Amino acid sequence: MVKAAQGNRIPGLPPRPAPALDPYLDAASRCFTRYGIARTSVQDIARELGVNRTTVYRQVGNVEQATRLLVSREMHRILAGLPARMVGLSGPEAAIELLATVVEEALAHPVVSKMLNDERELLGTLLADGIPQLFQEISGRIAPLIGLTVRAGVIAERDPAILADWLARIAVTVMVSPPRTPLRRFLAELLVPALTP
Repeated sequence: MVKAAQGNRIPGLPPRPAPALDPYLDAASRCFTRYGIARTSVQDIARELGVNRTTVYRQVGNVEQATRLLVSREMHRILAGLPARMVGLSGPEAAIELLATVVEEALAHPVVSKMLNDERELLGTLLADGIPQLFQEISGRIAPLIGLTVRAGVIAERDPAILADWLARIAVTVMVSPPRTPLRRFLAELLVPALTP
């Protein structure tokens, strides 16, 4: 049996969920997209998956816990693809393209889209509890890539950890509140001067 989390409330985001939970999280994702997170019940997820409610509770917990597990899984999937996105890119433009691609991929997720369009009030609660770990996860993954580009002289001499933290914060901010100008132009306005060697 795969256990999702202990207790009623998960502080921050949980670690990457085990692949055995994918069917439960996929079912939750379909329900969240269809009904919204606030209007989805554990029974809805169970019905979508074709199991009983108790099985869903045992595997992923309540709706809040299933939401956090889904966010954690999708965040880890996006972060796992970062090194491949860096191939063939260089200079400040590479950082802009990387950041824009991550933002666009996250915004294209049907649950994120549903939440931003219909349930913005839930976004604040989710981010308030999970944002420190979210920033830590994102910046922890991209700091080594930034370090490589700094050492290669591709971007300006900057502290990779601080720059990674800034980029993570920019990514989350533009996801929650998109800029009025095209995304790449918005990012380039300050990042190109800041990152040009």
